[in-house]
Amino acid sequence: MSKLSMTLGHEAVVAYKVVLMFQGEIMKDDPKIYKRYGDAFKRCEHLNHVIKSDDYRWKLMCAKGWYDVDPNDKGE
Repeated sequence: MSKLSMTLGHEAVVAYKVVLMFQGEIMKDDPKIYKRYGDAFKRCEHLNHVIKSDDYRWKLMCAKGWYDVDPNDKGE
């Protein structure tokens, strides 16, 4: 069992995103959303190789699970 699957539990990861972090804050994100971890990881590694900075790092974020949304809920 990987560290990622232990952290997320039984719910499936449904999307990965690559974001640029600086001092714990998200500065910008790659516009593509990935369904496969391997594809997102390769993109993240490529971007970190291109930027060559110790201050800025591209990192992976993920979304897990699917939840029902009440169409009548206006988010108030």
